[in-house]
Amino acid sequence: MVVNRRIVSSRFPYVPIRLEVRQRAVSVEALLDTGFDGAVVVPRTLVMNGMPPHGEFRLTLADGSSVLAPYYRGTLQLGEMEPFRVNILVLGNESIIGLAAINRYYIGLDHGQRVIVEP
Repeated sequence: MVVNRRIVSSRFPYVPIRLEVRQRAVSVEALLDTGFDGAVVVPRTLVMNGMPPHGEFRLTLADGSSVLAPYYRGTLQLGEMEPFRVNILVLGNESIIGLAAINRYYIGLDHGQRVIVEP
């Protein structure tokens, strides 16, 4: 049996992801952001749940300002593709997936209508 590991998201520019932190899993749609060098950013409510973070990273935002953001070590999975370990940053109110996560895939942006992700 062949598994189709291709993801086609018609909710441009979002892709479905699955995160797991300390045996707690959550599935969300994340904004694909090629201007973000990190792997994943999520709102506080998705991962904190009373758990202390593994640490903090200093981030430089697009406007040049600097902030400290807590992070959790976890796994990221896109569709049926192999999950991999990432640092999951907690900041803002939207889930974002960046270059550190998507550089391992082919990403096709189909005329502002679809995002295509392939291994």
